[in-house]
Amino acid sequence: MRDPAGPSFEGYEAVAPPRRRRRWVEHPLFHLALLLLTFVTTTIAGGLFTANGGLFGKNGRFLDGVAFSVPVLIILGVHEMGHYLMCRRYGLPATLPFFIPSPFVFPNVLAFGTFGALIRIKEPIRRKAVLLDVGAAGPLAGFVASLPFLFYGVAHPRPSTQPLVPGTYLFDYPLMVRFAQDWLGIARYTSATVHEHPTFMAAWFGLLVTCLNLLPIGQLDAGHVLRAAVGRFQPFVSGAVVAAAFASIFWVGPIWAFFALVATAFTGLVHPPTEDDDQPLGTGRVTIALVCLAVFLLCFSPAPIRQIGAD
Repeated sequence: MRDPAGPSFEGYEAVAPPRRRRRWVEHPLFHLALLLLTFVTTTIAGGLFTANGGLFGKNGRFLDGVAFSVPVLIILGVHEMGHYLMCRRYGLPATLPFFIPSPFVFPNVLAFGTFGALIRIKEPIRRKAVLLDVGAAGPLAGFVASLPFLFYGVAHPRPSTQPLVPGTYLFDYPLMVRFAQDWLGIARYTSATVHEHPTFMAAWFGLLVTCLNLLPIGQLDAGHVLRAAVGRFQPFVSGAVVAAAFASIFWVGPIWAFFALVATAFTGLVHPPTEDDDQPLGTGRVTIALVCLAVFLLCFSPAPIRQIGAD
């Protein structure tokens, strides 16, 4: 973690020193309220993907909204519970997940109804093996949780009934989507040729969240894995990743530079060392780190979101 008093980040929060906090923030009812509010915002966002004339009107798509919101909340919840349960395994005090609703759920504005979720770990992680286990547990669990929704959504595309006009958003599909299409024996289609099922969009969003958390920067999930795996060389690898993200502006636009900038601003670039930073990892945990890299490649796409007429 960047600093004992560092800021929060997607996945879970940098540890804060002991201090007085408002108890209601960690009350189960507060967590439940955030979950319910995020259900509302993601349902609206999911419905607006397919709404035609209003979410609740004659041609509204409220059920489509639910078909989006429920999978999204399950994927995010499983991701955070991966971190939480691993913390419990090692005796690290941690909060329940905080779901973060997004207010940007207006028509003609691309939004997913949530900024993700996080947990707060209340003590520093001092051992690199624990750091790797806690960091890897979330994205790997979230990736697995995305798969059943992905396969269902891939198998239920909808014919595209709207012309591609300037301002239309298109979604690039990562390798995992292509593998799912091939596995199911479905002819490969793209965002330009079909209107995606809302459950597919939920899975696609889950894969994107997994990919972002597996960027090896600072105190993102993969930043923890990277620090545990390469020790003091972590800043050089993270710096190279950020540099590559900014260089990609010339090929795919600013989206990855934006993600890298936000990640660096909120979690820093350099991950602080653990107490056993110079000790080698066992073969099993090196394998886990390589699995995280493989999952990142399966979830990565060069330009995950683009807008017609914005090139």
